[in-house]
Amino acid sequence: MERLRLLPDPRRRRGVRHPFVAVLLVAASAVVAGARSYTAIGQWSANAPQHALARLGARIVGSLSVRVAPSAATIRRIVGLVCPGGLADLTGADPAGSDSVALDGKAARGSRHGQTPAAHLLR
Repeated sequence: MERLRLLPDPRRRRGVRHPFVAVLLVAASAVVAGARSYTAIGQWSANAPQHALARLGARIVGSLSVRVAPSAATIRRIVGLVCPGGLADLTGADPAGSDSVALDGKAARGSRHGQTPAAHLLR
């Protein structure tokens, strides 16, 4: 938590609804709990119990003091702004336990000729 507090908040002051560190803590907690995608992180945060959201610093809404977790879109946006490499780079932990590289791309249509494999485009 102390390491996350040292990070500058990249958001503009207008429209900020969730505390910066709380969003990062919710995301990190969901990953520790087994979430492997932003959708799964959003589902975890939406289903998190009130006492967990209170410990993570989620915002309070209404006169009943109900804690509201950030959405998957908010988490994705903030993690992307803070650390383009994702939560593993942000927290300094390597979930794979070794050097790993994640690639995304697709095979170029019509680029395979005979025994030559298709060209693979990376993004």
